[in-house]
Formats: sequence, structure tokens, C-alpha cells
Amino acid sequence: MPKLSFDLLQQEIDYVIATDDIQGAFECYNLVKAWLERSGLAKSKPQEYARYYDYVIKLKFLSLNYFEDVHDYYDLLKNYFSLAQEMKDFDLWEKINVQLVAMRNLDARDVFKSKLQDALEKSDNLLISRQKYTGVTGLPNKISEWVKDFIANLGSDTFDTLKKMEYISNSKYIKVLSEDDKNKVVALLGIYEKLRISSRTPRGYENTVVISIDGKNFIFDHGEISEVTKETLKQIQDIKDASRPSNVLENQMEPLGKPAISSAEPIRELSPLADLEQALKNYPPDSLEHKAIKQEINRLKVAAFKQAQKTNVKK
Repeated sequence: MPKLSFDLLQQEIDYVIATDDIQGAFECYNLVKAWLERSGLAKSKPQEYARYYDYVIKLKFLSLNYFEDVHDYYDLLKNYFSLAQEMKDFDLWEKINVQLVAMRNLDARDVFKSKLQDALEKSDNLLISRQKYTGVTGLPNKISEWVKDFIANLGSDTFDTLKKMEYISNSKYIKVLSEDDKNKVVALLGIYEKLRISSRTPRGYENTVVISIDGKNFIFDHGEISEVTKETLKQIQDIKDASRPSNVLENQMEPLGKPAISSAEPIRELSPLADLEQALKNYPPDSLEHKAIKQEINRLKVAAFKQAQKTNVKK
């Protein structure tokens, strides 16, 4: 049977992102973290240990919604933001947004966002390697340096959309970056901007709200309103009304050392979740319908897992 390896962990990460198997990521995180602590690699092979630890951090990012303490979020954004960006198709803001939606108190959301904003402002984590751009004087490379450049060019208040577009297009620093590095900067800017906007404002309110006006149905999302079909509304309502048993997310992971770390197949008996996740494929990822359905699916999955944890503790 294959031993734990970097290739196996990368396969696990790719699988989690493709299937949104956040429980699998959480269980894998705990298993690999415990294995690494017992391995003795920190002393015997520090470089190898560091590589494995990077994968532990990536798994924590993927299962972020299973952590409730703001310090976990703060630590990841301050010290490991660049690792999150190494994972293709991983949406860090979606994880943060799900956590915010779970907070009913809007003031608590703003406090949470303010702490994460502070984490980025104080981060010494490297975003860009200056070695790739020799001869470019003053190029920011740390997270905190890019944040300072955002503020210097866009101001300390809410970023103006037009000014932001001009900054991305005309910044002397962004102009020299490769496409991949430019995307990293734009992604950081997007998250930092969202963290600065109060949840008490239309743009900052994280919940997707369904409303009806003159017999027509709409979704309100971050200050934007889009008309949707009755079918979409029913799908969203099905998720909100879903009531699953505590074992809805059963342990799907194989022990370390077996061929697969996480579930070999997607969880099958999640109706109505399975049907809703299938319906999700009918909408483009950037559509409000897709965002609304996915938001509710993730919220329900996390709630079910946490309920299962409480039930197990009582036993």
C-alpha cells in the first residue's frame, strides 16, 4: 500500500476542490497533522517537514468552515495567504463568506472582518518573488506592502470601482507582473476590499436574499438585484428547509497508508443536497443563482457536521 507522499496529498487537495468535500479535507487535515507531529521530521528532515506542513495548512484552508475561532482565520491570512493562492480554483473568500453568513449579529461580522483586515495589513507573508523582476525598484513583495500600495493609490475609504480598475491597469508595479502574479495581486485586492466594507451596508451584506416584487422573483446579493426563476427559488428553499440526520456526513476517509485518503466516491445519500448539488451545475459559477444555492449548501453542510460533532460529544 502506498505511503503518505506529496503526490498523494496533492491528489487529495485536487479531489477536495473538485468535489467540495470539506469534511474529507477536515479529516485529512487532522490525520496528516497528527502523523506529522509523530514523524520526527521536524528534527531529522526539516525541509521535508516544512513541505508536509504546507500541505497541512492547505488542508486547513480547504476545511476552514469547520473552525470557529477567529484566531484560526487570522493566523492563516497573516502567515499563509500565499499557500491558499497556490491551490488552483480555490475560493478563499467563499470560505470567509460562509463563516460570516453563520453570524447573525452584523456588528460581530464587522468585528470579524476588521480582524482579518488587520491580519493582511500586518502580514509579512510573501506574495511576489522579487527575484523574477530584477531591476524593478520598490516592487512590493509582502502582503502588507501590497496592501499599503492599495491604500496609497485607492484611499483609506471604500475603494471606488473606476479607480480600482485604473489602478489594476496602470499601476507601474502590476504592469511588470506575469499574468499569474497579477492574478494573485487582484485576488488579494478583492478580499481586502470586501473585508473593509461593513456588513450593515448593501454591498457588504453577505446573505443572499430572495425577494418578490409585483409577482416577479429576485435575488439580492451584495447590493445587486437579479431576476430568477421560480425553479431556482424552489431549489434554494429546499436547501433551507432540509432537515438531515446527525450522521448525514459520515466518515468517508480511509486511514493513512491506504490507497485513498478521502472518500473514493462522492457522498450519495444527501437528498435533497445531492439533487441540489446536481442542479448547481445548471448555472454559471459567476451567476447569482449559483452563488445563492452554493452558499446554502455549504452552510447546511457545515451546520450538519457541527451538529454531528455535538451529538458525538454527548455520547
